[in-house]
Amino acid sequence: MPIHRERPISAFVVFGDDWGRHVSTLQHLFGRIAQHATVIWINGIGQREPSLSDIGRALQKLGAMIRRDRARSSPSARGRMAPPQHIIEPRVLPWHSNRLVSAINRASLKRDIQMSLKRAGVGDFVMVTGSPPSANVIGECGESASIYFCMDDFLLLPGTSPRMIAPLEQELLRRVDAVVATAQRLVETKVSVSGRGFYLPQGVNYEHFATGRATPAELRDLPRPIVGFAGGVGPAVDLATLHAICETIPNGSVVLVGPVTVPRESLVAPNLHVFGPRPYEDLPAYVQAFDVGIIPYVENDWTRTVDSLKLLEYLAAGVPVVASPLPEVRKYSSAVLTARLGREFAEAVKANLAPSGSARGEVAQAFAANHSWERRAARLLDIVDEVCVAKSRPGGPPMRG
Repeated sequence: MPIHRERPISAFVVFGDDWGRHVSTLQHLFGRIAQHATVIWINGIGQREPSLSDIGRALQKLGAMIRRDRARSSPSARGRMAPPQHIIEPRVLPWHSNRLVSAINRASLKRDIQMSLKRAGVGDFVMVTGSPPSANVIGECGESASIYFCMDDFLLLPGTSPRMIAPLEQELLRRVDAVVATAQRLVETKVSVSGRGFYLPQGVNYEHFATGRATPAELRDLPRPIVGFAGGVGPAVDLATLHAICETIPNGSVVLVGPVTVPRESLVAPNLHVFGPRPYEDLPAYVQAFDVGIIPYVENDWTRTVDSLKLLEYLAAGVPVVASPLPEVRKYSSAVLTARLGREFAEAVKANLAPSGSARGEVAQAFAANHSWERRAARLLDIVDEVCVAKSRPGGPPMRG
């Protein structure tokens, strides 16, 4: 579904993650928008205070700053995506809560943004940020409007620094003209001073996951059925449920494809296969080999704000899904089977192997096609229009959508 605009937005400056390193929500969206508007992308500026374990990553970033490398979209991220026209490797220090560091970072970012705007010949533009540490730049670069694109509750997200992020996010909410969030709970809890908030769920790279692929060699000889999870195996995943599935389907295989941040010894069972991360371009082949895709997430304050990318990816691949009954899963209840963790979840997986289970094949794919990133990007541009119009007419009621 191409994006058509009667009144196209000419340019965006986006605080995101490192372009091409991981195909994230903002990259999916602005990879579509970049086909129709100028996108100046700012690579990640950090969400937590650094520790000794971050030295290697810091050296990589430093090398990129010195070389002024420009990331390029990898083959895995392309399809209908386009790379940003300008990518800024930010020259910032990660101690964002320090006033002196904050002032230095602000000056550096403003200079880089203004230089990129000048090179691009951009006048009016909209600032979009998914990063609370960007707060002190919002409103400082002459943008027409600013939006906080919120995909997680950073105060609850493992691996971030709530002590550092909390005041930065409050300052960001004070400065931005609107909040766009991927979970309804985030729309309710991350409220800007303007009162403008919009709900934009995750989308799916439909063609990437729906186009048929050959089964990877390492899966071909595994006993069927294959119950699969494609994503990070970390604190959100209930390990006891994984083992319950192994026990309930002893003659099948449980496959984990993605980075693992839990102890490997907690993932040992005769029919449990841990493959680790695979390139994004190869991921559809693994997902399409699943007989059931699972999302066994624990329920807590953090996961209640999570809208999982993998759910629609499973459906686009034609794979039936069993998931925990989290708030952002319930909106897909017509296509997905939900179950409580543990034995009930394992039994639901077993039941979903039958043809009478949840959406699969062409039915699942047709459902996923209605939630493509092209549609989400078009909706984001509509939201930007609404925010710009509302900002030009101060005094109206708060916008919530």
